[in-house]
Amino acid sequence: MEKLIYFWKGYIKIRIRGEQTERFLNLCRGRNICVRKLLRHPDGELTGIIAIRDFFLLGPLHRKTRVRIHIVEKHGMPFFFYRSKKRKAFFLGILLWIGLFIFLSGHIWNIHVEGNRRCSTQEILDFLEEQGVVHGISRKKVNCGRLAEALREEYPEMTWVSVKMEGTSLSLEIREGILSEKKEESTQNAFSLAAEKNGKIVKMITRAGVPLLHVGEVCKKGDILVSGELELKNDSQEVYQYQYVKADADIYIQYKQAYYHEVPLAYQAEVFTGKEKRGVSFRAGNWCLAFGEKAEKGFERSIEYHPFQVTESFFLPVSYGKIIRKEYKKTARKYTEQEAKLLSWEILQAYEKKLMEKGVQISANNVKIEVDHETCISKGSLEIIEKTGREVPIERREQPEERTTEND
Repeated sequence: MEKLIYFWKGYIKIRIRGEQTERFLNLCRGRNICVRKLLRHPDGELTGIIAIRDFFLLGPLHRKTRVRIHIVEKHGMPFFFYRSKKRKAFFLGILLWIGLFIFLSGHIWNIHVEGNRRCSTQEILDFLEEQGVVHGISRKKVNCGRLAEALREEYPEMTWVSVKMEGTSLSLEIREGILSEKKEESTQNAFSLAAEKNGKIVKMITRAGVPLLHVGEVCKKGDILVSGELELKNDSQEVYQYQYVKADADIYIQYKQAYYHEVPLAYQAEVFTGKEKRGVSFRAGNWCLAFGEKAEKGFERSIEYHPFQVTESFFLPVSYGKIIRKEYKKTARKYTEQEAKLLSWEILQAYEKKLMEKGVQISANNVKIEVDHETCISKGSLEIIEKTGREVPIERREQPEERTTEND
C-alpha cells in the first residue's frame, strides 16, 4: 500500500555527496523527512528515494551541511502526466474510458437465476423480457420488489422469490412449493380417479372418496379406482342422497414394461490424431468476431467463453473465448464381447435413471444381455411401480325421491 501511495504522489531518487552526510541525515530525521532505500557506496556517496513533498524541504538542510544533492531518477504519476501533457489523444482515451466505466456500472449485464426446478431458466428470462428487464437495462429502471411480486403472480408454484442487484448483476433466488390457492380453486369440481395403465395395485392410501379396488387386485386402463361419488344411507340402508367430492388418494400400481435394445459390434470410432488448431473469439451482445476459425471436415470444435469481470459482481457485456479444433479420423473398429455387454449395461442403467427421474420405482430387472456374431441384444422386461390416478369427471345421478310413511 505504501508503494502505491508513493507512486501516486510521485517520488525522486537522489544522490548525496559531501563531508557532512551523517549530519544531513540526522537533520532529515529531526524534521520527519523520510529517505527510503538508503544505500552507502564505497566512495562515500549516499543514494535514496524521497517523496516530492519532502524534496522541497531539503533546501535549508542543504545550506547548513553544504552537501551536494543530485536528482538521479523521477517516478510516479505527476511526472508521467507532465511528460504526457502533449498527448491529447491519450488523455481523451482516459476520459472516454472513465465515462464508459461509469455507463457500464449503471446497467445490468448479468442475470442469474437459482433455485428453480419446475420453471426453466429460459422461461423465467422470457418473462423478465416481457416485463422489460433485459441485459443492458439501467439499474434505475429495475424495481426489485415489483419484479418479485410479478413473478409470484405469474408462477403460483413459487412460494418465495428474492430479487436483488449486486453491482452489474441481477440475482433471482426462487423457492418452489405446493400450488397456491388460486390453482386449487380451479379444481373445485368433483372427480374420480382412474387407472392410467394395466397393472396390480400394490399400495393405496385414500383421503377422500370411495375406493372401488383394493391392494392386490388387478386393474385395467380406465378402471375407476377411487370414486368421488358418496352414497348417504339411512337406517334401512337405503340411499337417500348422493354427494360428490374430489377424490384424493395415493395409488401405486405394478406392471411389466418390455425392454429391447441392440448394439452393433462393428462401429466407426473417432480417433484424435493429436493435431490441434486454435483461435480466439470476441463477443459483445449478439455481435461476435472470431479469428483462426475455419469450417473443415474432420475437426471437433469446442469454444469456452469467459466474461470480462472488473469485480466479483461487476460484469462487462464483453467476453472472449478460446477456440480449439482437434483433428480426428474415423476408423472401423469392433467391440469385444465384454465391451459390448458393458456398453449395453450402461445404456440400460441410463434408461432406468430416466424412468426414476419421472418418479417411478423399479422393483425387478429381468433383462438379459446376449451377444451373437454381429450384435449385442438386450431384451426382457422391467417391473415398475408407478403412481397412478387420472382425474375423470363424474356422471351425476338424480337424487332419490324422498319417501314418506303414512300413519293409519
